Amino acid sequence: MNKSTAPGDAGAVSSVAAGASHGDAHVTVRNLTKVYRTRRGDHVALDDVSLDIGAGEFVVLLGPSGCGKTTLLRCIAGLEEPDSGEIVVDGQVVFSSEKGIFIPPERRRLNMVFQSYALWPHFTVAENVAYPLRNSGVGKADALRRASETLDLVGLGGREGAYPGQLSGGQQQRVALARTIVAGDGLVLFDEPLSNLDAKVRDRLRIELLSLQDRIGFSALYVTHDQTEALALADRIGVMDFGRFEQLGPPDEIYDRPASRYVADFVGTANAIDGTVAALDAVVTVRTTFGDIRGMAAADGLAVGDAVSVVIRPEHCHIDPHAAAGIPGEINRLQGEVERSLYLGAVTEYVVRTGSETLICSASGGRRIPAGEGQEVCFAAARTRIYAAEEES
Repeated sequence: MNKSTAPGDAGAVSSVAAGASHGDAHVTVRNLTKVYRTRRGDHVALDDVSLDIGAGEFVVLLGPSGCGKTTLLRCIAGLEEPDSGEIVVDGQVVFSSEKGIFIPPERRRLNMVFQSYALWPHFTVAENVAYPLRNSGVGKADALRRASETLDLVGLGGREGAYPGQLSGGQQQRVALARTIVAGDGLVLFDEPLSNLDAKVRDRLRIELLSLQDRIGFSALYVTHDQTEALALADRIGVMDFGRFEQLGPPDEIYDRPASRYVADFVGTANAIDGTVAALDAVVTVRTTFGDIRGMAAADGLAVGDAVSVVIRPEHCHIDPHAAAGIPGEINRLQGEVERSLYLGAVTEYVVRTGSETLICSASGGRRIPAGEGQEVCFAAARTRIYAAEEES
């Protein structure tokens, strides 16, 4: 393919219901495919992926190692060249297999925060933050002034003269963030930036990151394998597996209405019970080793006799004897015995044995239920989701 390094015409980009409309999108990815060819065979890292990122939107890519999330980030950054598809940033085509365009990363005007901070050890904090401005032709005095203002935003005012080796890991990541946002309100790419930090620092930086986005208005594409981080930060989450989106939507939709058994298992904790469809109406009846369970079909197409998985979140399984009175709609009831409890501070998780199977139920407050005590597990049919068995990954 003959590549052009000159800016291309964005041209007509097909409309896909993957987020913001093309007119509002900061970044548009269409039908992107990337295959790594090795001696052991081909590995499809991206399989016909499409995505829009709106102005000021925070999109998180979530999934296990090897699912394609980092490859997608690197393709947008220009650090990887896809095999086919198109990427448009602010109306400019930066990659198009059809038009023979590949704009190198330094000309895409994108900012990236790495897991490893990637700071110059021989530069001061201010010089590190000012570097992208100096590299784009901004005068030294103006660049250092803007760097100082940005360091104030990330809570590092007064540390301009320090060197990276004199800072903690959390402070170094703040410097990396300041360097990324100092240029303005463009797209920021985050490659697991908080994974090297301890839990308390991560929690604090998540809040600070959202506050910074509110103030500055940058768009963000954020890669992580941490589901808590994804739920806390995202306007939309893209759950990936085998180079494709399993589901793309707001955090509450991903958590409460997972599109597949894989998404339900990956995002949050889920009880899964195998069974077969016994009856179909507005609510599906599934025959299981626990007895009949009623729930909602996650997708159309189920038939009586189909093998399925019944999925219930632990927080939707109630074992308090008075809890059933507060559950709206139809209620499933299973008899069981508490096998063990795990005190987690805000909640207590109970392992409840019912016959040869166990369920995890979580509760907050109230009496601590001892092991060996018989309990009735109650959960709403409306909170119970039914997936075709072949959807299990």
